[in-house]
Amino acid sequence: MKTFKLFLFLSVFTSLMYAQTPFVLTGVKSYYPVVEINSDKIDSKYKQIILDMMIKKSTDLKIETKNFSSRSLAYIIGFVSIGDMIALKIELMLGENAIRADTKEEIFVISYMSSRTFVPEELGSELLDSAEEMLDAFVLQYKEDNL
Repeated sequence: MKTFKLFLFLSVFTSLMYAQTPFVLTGVKSYYPVVEINSDKIDSKYKQIILDMMIKKSTDLKIETKNFSSRSLAYIIGFVSIGDMIALKIELMLGENAIRADTKEEIFVISYMSSRTFVPEELGSELLDSAEEMLDAFVLQYKEDNL
């Protein structure tokens, strides 16, 4: 019995190792792209650059972004204090309304999330590189989930 439990645990653990994230992106056909920069230390030009990057990659995936959707793919960007250091925090999340199975109540849920926190040496290029890497990971998972 102990061997069976160990085998079951290892089987489940091994299968989970291949997952990109615990989130599932099947059925996502549209969303509203948003870039929120919560710091005046970051030039506002990066907002449009990142938004254009989101729209281009979404178009490549055939995801509708032109019309308003109750589902949003959003970057939240700002600085956080870590001890006596200031770090840049970038979050990419997909939020949408969902219906709870038990109460049939409509709630807002985060159905995908990725986060990165680091101390930048070159703010502009590292911000754009990180945003693109996070979006590329989203694109890769979207493709895998929607084969």
